[in-house]
This record gives sequence, C-alpha cells and structure tokens, in this order.
Amino acid sequence: MLVDDSRQPKDRTHKSFKIMDVTSQVIHDYHKSSPVGEIQHPLLDQGSATPPHHVRDPGQREEEARGDLPIFSTSASQPLDSDDSELTSEDLSDGREHSRGSSLNQSADMPNRRLPDPEGPTELSQPTAGDLVDSNPWLRQVLLKSPALLAPGPDLDANTSPLLQRFPECWDSTDMSHEDGVFQPGSGYLELHSTLRNHLMQEARSRYPSRRNSTDIPGPARMTLGHDGFTTVPILQLRDYEDYSQISNDQIPVDLPKDVEYVLWKNWLEEIAPWLDKFDSQRHFQYTLPVMAQSHDHLRYAMLAVSARQQEQKDKTLPIERSLMLYHKAIQLLLPQLPTRSTAVIGSCVVLCVLEMLSCAPKAWRRHLDGCAHLMQAVGINGFVGGVEQALFWCFARMDVCGGLISSIKTLIPVDHWASRIDLNTDIGLFQSISAFEASANQAVYLCAQTLDLLAPSHLLGRGASARCDPCDIAYIERWFKLWRCMEDWQVRRPKEMKPIVNFPCTEPFPTILFSNAAAISGNQLYHTAAILLLQSKPANIRLDPKPRSILWHARQICGISMSNDHHGAWTNSIQPLWIAGQWMSHPSEHQAILRLLERIEQECGWPTKWRAIDLQEFWGDLSQ
Repeated sequence: MLVDDSRQPKDRTHKSFKIMDVTSQVIHDYHKSSPVGEIQHPLLDQGSATPPHHVRDPGQREEEARGDLPIFSTSASQPLDSDDSELTSEDLSDGREHSRGSSLNQSADMPNRRLPDPEGPTELSQPTAGDLVDSNPWLRQVLLKSPALLAPGPDLDANTSPLLQRFPECWDSTDMSHEDGVFQPGSGYLELHSTLRNHLMQEARSRYPSRRNSTDIPGPARMTLGHDGFTTVPILQLRDYEDYSQISNDQIPVDLPKDVEYVLWKNWLEEIAPWLDKFDSQRHFQYTLPVMAQSHDHLRYAMLAVSARQQEQKDKTLPIERSLMLYHKAIQLLLPQLPTRSTAVIGSCVVLCVLEMLSCAPKAWRRHLDGCAHLMQAVGINGFVGGVEQALFWCFARMDVCGGLISSIKTLIPVDHWASRIDLNTDIGLFQSISAFEASANQAVYLCAQTLDLLAPSHLLGRGASARCDPCDIAYIERWFKLWRCMEDWQVRRPKEMKPIVNFPCTEPFPTILFSNAAAISGNQLYHTAAILLLQSKPANIRLDPKPRSILWHARQICGISMSNDHHGAWTNSIQPLWIAGQWMSHPSEHQAILRLLERIEQECGWPTKWRAIDLQEFWGDLSQ
C-alpha cells in the first residue's frame, strides 16, 4: 500500500512512498467483499465520485422438461437437439456495453521508462539475498518487517464470494491460515498482490471508462485503439491517475543489468511463452506480447517478473528479491493504467496471474485469480473475441479450470459467459465452426468447465466423491446426459491434429500415447478428466448406448499421455488430471511412475507438484505394502 511519507527531505522534487503492513485489513477483505453499490474509486474525491450504477440482466432460466425418464442413447452421430434446456446466463455487470475511452490516447503519451544501462562489466552474477537487502533501502523496507499475526475472529467465517458463485459456502476459510508460498503475512509479495487485487475489483465495478461489448467487434478491429466507437473518460478521473503515475514513477529501483534482462527475455521466449501458447497456433505470448511490451512498461516488467520467478522456482538457491522488485514495478506502473482497460492492461493482469499461480500455495489459488476474473468480465472478453485478447482469455480459463479441479468448485468466470451466452448447443456450434484444430482443445477446456459447473461443489471431485444417485432429480439427469453426449461428440469429431500419432496400449505401467502438439496433449487429458468425473457421478438409472469406456481406462490414458509427451506447457496443465487419475491406480509400479513424473515436472518446469505427490501418497497409503 502506497502512502505519502512526510518524513522525506523537503528538497525532493517528488513525493515518496513506503510499504505499509495492511495484512489484517487484507485478510478481512478476502472474506468480506464490499457491496457493489458502495464501491467508489480510491482516487476520486468523495464529493465528485459517482456511485457505480449496475444494470443486472435477469438471465431467465428455461424450465426443465419434466416427465418420465427416457431411455438414453449416446451414439456420437446423433445430432445435438436445438431445443435442449438452456444453461443459466447472468450478466454480473453492465460491462458488456464497455468500450475503450480516449484515455488510451492520453495514456500512450506517458513516458515509457526503460531499465538503466548497467555500469561496469556485464558478467552474469546472482547476488545473495543478504547483499541485495543490505545495499537496497527499498528492499529493507519491503522484506524486513514483522509479520502480522492471523488472529482468529468472526471475519474468517465470512465466505461470500465476490464473483457470486452459486455455492459460496464451498470456500474454505481455513485456507487463510495456511502458508501461501511467497505470499506470507507481512511480506512484500502479499501486500503488492492485495493492492492489485483490490484495485482490479474496484475498477471492474466502476462505471468508467466504458468499453463496447467485445463480442460486437471483430477481432482485428479491436486491436486498433483510439478510433471511432470509444467514449471519453471524465478528465478528473484520468488526471488523478496521471498524477499518481508521475509522483510514483521513480520510487522503485530496478537494478537489472542488460545481460540479466537478456537471460530473462530468452527464458520467456523459450520456456514461458510455450506454456501459455500451447492452445494458440498464432503464439501471441511469444510473438505479440513481447512487441507490445516495448511500448507498455507495465507489461514488460510483468513478463520479466514471471521469467525471473520461474527461474527462482527451478533453482531454489536464487534469491526472490529480483522477481519481487520486477513484480512491484509492474504493479506500480499498471495501477494508473487500469481505467483504460486496454489489451496491454488485460495482458499484464493475466501474466501476473501466471506468476501468482506459479508462486502461491495451490489451495489459495482463488484469491490470486478473482481480481482478474472481475476485470475480464467487466470488459466483456470471452473465448471468441479474436486476436490477442482471445488468447489471454483461454490462458486465464485454463488456470480457472485448474483452480476448480483443485478446490472442487465452479470456475470464477461462469462457463455460460465463455462463448455465446445462449445455451450449450450454441456454444458447441461456435467451437465447431472454427477450422483451426486448437478450437477443439479450447472446447475440451470448456467441457471440463461445464463438468465442474454441473458437479461442483456438491461433493469433492476424485475417487472419494459420493455419486449423485437421486432418481427424482430429473434436471440433473437430463443435464448430465446432455453433457456426456457432447463429450462423446467431441471425441468423435476431433480433428486429426488432436489424435495420437503413436498409440501402444499394452505398454507398462501405462500406455504409450504420443501427440504432435501441446494442444492435443492437454486437450485430450482434459477430455479424459471430465469423462472420469462424469462417469463416477453417472445417475444409476441411465443406460448408455454404446457402453462407455471404464473410469480406469480414462485414468490410464491421462497417465500415459503425460509419460509419453515432454512438452513443459502440457506438463504444467497436467498436475490436476494426474491427481484425479492417480487415485484409480492400485499397483506400486504405477504409483512410483506417477511420483517420479511429478518430481520431474517440478524440477524441469519449476511448477510446484510436491503437494499433489503428498496427497496421492496419503490416498494410496503405505507404498511398501
């Protein structure tokens, strides 16, 4: 949290700021969100601020068909009926009418600050944490602080979700007492994350600047900023942000020699970007975002921070101070730009979500994504807007599904907002209308999100879940069957690029299944994951024709795919599928193979997997028996 420090020397030409410990307030805010109608922008004067006005789309639910239970047939060639019941679609805000304001043109005139040229030799060296702290007053201020205590109280029971989850009671408030990676109470990482999260939520709930519905604008046109169709942002609001940027621009030192910046960019292009582009043949994270970052410093620092953090995760001897400074600088430069809601701003938010998911305790994922989820919904970005924003959406959607699998809850962005906002059949039609094979991979993500929406959080996901067998729940039975039919249809219709080029089913301990691309690897794994969850929740009185494959077969497919394909991006997306599939394995050789794979993923990618290995060991019991 940035506050004016009146103790700074009077001859300074600009104000100075210091980091304040707001952990207790942040913990309170995590569990108790402010009513939307009471949110005001923090930089607006109370007298001039106008309370946000939200128009809520009632989103009518179609009545479920009632009657005798039919005999279902799941032939993949059977057409999807257009009169199937619709999914619920609620507009959380009036953000679907937003368009970028002229603030984009004004913000583009802000000076783009570059990293200082290094002095002396350019020899690569990694300073120790002690050296960095001793030589840097800012780091002493951020890192050497007494951590705040998490005292239990009534606020820890306030579980209301800011994203209006249908089952907010599923949030585990005890997660706040767990360690959250580098986001420890009293740490600079936690305070910076909390500041960004709060600003994202406030911006998502504000009325300005308005931006047209993304789905009404073709993809290429949305990349042209400042043209017709964009409304004007009130001058007072933009001026407040400009003043903030000017007085805070130089307060965070970033000592990043050119040779180190080169290493970080090289790591981004060769390691990080392939993670995020795995479903995108146009490779926006590798080709487009680095170019965009040259004119948007907040995006530049965000990308460098992720690269630095990934290296720190791989090599635990590296100090975290470098990624912390880059993370801090990215947030400092991003906050004044939030009202523009530009593509670069959305890109920075998604990239910072990647950093936080890489660094946080896995079960604390939700509070590291919900701020960005708010903003993306307010802007109106979905899976079919085209261009770089479509790539940003699907990158976020995969993290959202991953979190849902971790916590057995629905996605933060409701799945009925991902595509047409009409019904399941219309959404599937959109996917099938795109010839690019990666659309099939995105459809697999969508179907997995639909499965979470159907099953969670009525019970935990995994082998220990209790099946829903109420024969009177006709609505659940019909929706389950409709989703299963879509799953079978996906498996039959998937393009050749989504099918294996090598498939040896009899190898031990798992089949050998080799794909030619990362989209096919992860897409098929998510299909098998959704199939396992649906089959173990199949209503008892449904008769499927043809008879489906067994849960064990799907589980072995998941494991075999990860064992046979070494793509790091696919590996980072496989941890939750491996957790779900691993619970169905009974032989010690299978257990050992999965544990070795999880260990290899963490060593080579830096993505935490040890926690899931421990979960599986506890589920399996004594491996020596």
